[in-house]
Amino acid sequence: MKALRLLAPIIAGLVIVLTYFLVQGTTINTPRHERAEVLQAVVLYDAALQRDVLLARAGLLPNYDPLVRSMENLLTATADLPAASEIASGEARADMERKVGEVTKAVGDQEALVEAFKSDNALLQNSLSYFNHLSGQLTSGHEPGRAAVEAEVGVLTTGMLRYINAPRPDTAGEIEASLDRLERLASEPADDIHSLVTHGRLVVAMFPRVDDLVARIQAAPTSELAHVLQDAYFEAHARAAAHADLFMALLYVAALALVGYVAYLFVRLRANAGILRTRLEFERLVASISTRFINLPRNEIRTAVGKALAELAEHANVAGARIIMFRGAEADSDRSYSYQRDAASTPISPERMLELIRHWTAKGYEREGCLHIADVAALPDGEERAALWSAGIRSWLCIPMRIAGECLGVLVFHDPAARRWHDDDISLMRTVAEIFANAIARERSESEREELQAQLNRSQRLEAIGTFAGGIAHEFNNILGAIRGYSEMALAVLLKDSHARRHVLQIVKAGERAQHIVEQVLAFGRRREREHRPVSAGAVIAEAVDLVRASLPATLSLRTGLAAEGAVLMGDPTELQQVVMNLCTNAGQATDGRGVLKIGLDTIAPRRTLGLSHGSLPAGRYIRLKVRDSGHGIDQATMERIFEPFFTTKRAGQGTGLGLSTVHGIVSAHHGAINVKSKPGKGTTFEVYFPQIEQEAPEEEAPETPVRNGHGETVLIVDDDKPLVLLGEEMLAALGYEPVGFDRGHAALAAFRDDPARFDLVLTDEVMPDVTGTELAGAMHDIRPDIPIVLMTGYDGALQPDRLRSAGVREVLEKPLLSRSLADCLARQLAG
Repeated sequence: MKALRLLAPIIAGLVIVLTYFLVQGTTINTPRHERAEVLQAVVLYDAALQRDVLLARAGLLPNYDPLVRSMENLLTATADLPAASEIASGEARADMERKVGEVTKAVGDQEALVEAFKSDNALLQNSLSYFNHLSGQLTSGHEPGRAAVEAEVGVLTTGMLRYINAPRPDTAGEIEASLDRLERLASEPADDIHSLVTHGRLVVAMFPRVDDLVARIQAAPTSELAHVLQDAYFEAHARAAAHADLFMALLYVAALALVGYVAYLFVRLRANAGILRTRLEFERLVASISTRFINLPRNEIRTAVGKALAELAEHANVAGARIIMFRGAEADSDRSYSYQRDAASTPISPERMLELIRHWTAKGYEREGCLHIADVAALPDGEERAALWSAGIRSWLCIPMRIAGECLGVLVFHDPAARRWHDDDISLMRTVAEIFANAIARERSESEREELQAQLNRSQRLEAIGTFAGGIAHEFNNILGAIRGYSEMALAVLLKDSHARRHVLQIVKAGERAQHIVEQVLAFGRRREREHRPVSAGAVIAEAVDLVRASLPATLSLRTGLAAEGAVLMGDPTELQQVVMNLCTNAGQATDGRGVLKIGLDTIAPRRTLGLSHGSLPAGRYIRLKVRDSGHGIDQATMERIFEPFFTTKRAGQGTGLGLSTVHGIVSAHHGAINVKSKPGKGTTFEVYFPQIEQEAPEEEAPETPVRNGHGETVLIVDDDKPLVLLGEEMLAALGYEPVGFDRGHAALAAFRDDPARFDLVLTDEVMPDVTGTELAGAMHDIRPDIPIVLMTGYDGALQPDRLRSAGVREVLEKPLLSRSLADCLARQLAG
């Protein structure tokens, strides 16, 4: 395996060496070196240039085009000379650059000479042609009196021919003398003789200059320098060829080395074929396990994990394998998995194994993020060695199961024989651990999701029932208002010993019981919001327990453990006592009056959200009330409906089904939560959580003093129920007020608008068909801002304080109205 790990760098190194040798061996670029013909072209074009110069000097060229082409060809060939870097390197490159520069300079100098030659030779040839033309005219005219001129022109022409063929200084002197004589023979300044003399002098002057240029062009060292450069180039080519031959030989040697190493690798690969096949089977098993959990139903995940764990243990040939799940800082035995192939080792309990892992002290046994002990005997003496040795474990591999940075548990393999795991195998086992972690986390999350969905369904059902029950309770409240109000007024006029008074008293008692049921329904539907205040939980619960104790049969033992002394919550003491009494009454009925009833009170501060049977509990500080009975328990079907109003398992006439629904409404109104634990035949435990506050509970206020009746103040009363309007008028009249009643909001507003100063106070219902009480109050407040307005409603929990204040509402009265509460309210408002 080590050879396989070294394969990549060795092969890479050999490839680099072979590439270098190949590049060096192919340095001889044949097309590039064949550019030596460019140097030969320089020589040929230089010869052509010199030939054309001689032809032009002799006047045999009709124009300078051949001369120009020869010069351009020479310049092009010079520009195509190979760069020194293409020919040589090092010191030879500098010498080559110098020689290339000499050739280029020589061609440049030759180009300048050719340009000068072209100008001078053109002037010479033009003058010579004109000289010949004029001399021919002057000698062929035979004009009288010009015999001397013709004779002198003949002498001049003869001398000029000798000078052209052999331009010697003495011949030039003779021509100059002849030109002087001929110039004296001219009769007029504009005569052709003067032109002939001028061109003759020019020919004599230009001939030496042109011949000098021709000589310098012919003596240019371009060809010699090109031959020297060509010889140097061939020498550099020979050296490059020798260098390439050397590296080709080295390339052959390196190729042989590579072939030998490949042969060595082939032997090693055949030797490791068995290991690779085993690894491939392991990877296939891991891939199979991974695909197995895709879209696997939640109820099959646990079985699939156990089966995959057994397959891994069989493949790894170990005696046992385990998955230990965590639950906070403890081991979750219910969610752990175990596989034991034989009895060679004694399993260690999940709690003990988790303790070993968390408190591991031996150093140097961590590999790939895992705890690996190849031989337990090599461990230092200590608790870890003793525990593993006593369990018959000689090798141990512990792999953390992580998901999203959280460790859900550990995957453990153990064997009664010493064994060293390879790093690749450990990496694959880490992959398997992640697969298990994802599968178990999915199973857990889906279970929690299903439980939350069930809780949501229950909450939605309870909310729907609460809304429905609250609406019914509101309508029933109006009926009870008339019953209780008229009964109260009837009692005031009936004789104390009359039969009618006794009958009306029974009506009053029945109305009170009905009102109690309505209060429970409204509490369940959270229609009524009390004015919560800081309450000492211990004092309220203790008082409720005393009330419960007196109502329980002697055959039912009541045990208390109220440990939350000084704990304070924000709530309504009466409703909290009602929670305790309802739970205890329900527990007493569940035990059939025999057994044990335990009531506990303590505080709890969970650091994370807790899942409850009916909802969830966010992290925070809470006061927990426990009521546990030893009754017959609750089955799952009943558990889902226990908080529904009017649902009961008791026989007809033995219960209304409002006790637990009232508890649920009160706890929800206090922002608490309920958890129910129960199994059929094993009793039931109700856990009620209330948010704890740091504020201290205030002392009880002194009872209020009696209020006075009215003194004829005019009160405007508005209610859409006409019997309640009549009842309200009679109640107000009995209390000493002057009532003015309306059963329509718009009619009341019109009367108020006509004479706002007539009324001292407005008493209006909230829920009316044409206009709400809040809207009516707002309209009246705009007309007369100082008028006291009191709102009557059974839906005070749905009212918004800011909206009430803006509408001018000073107080809210709960329906049904009673004489005492109405009198107190009116006295408070009118006293201001």
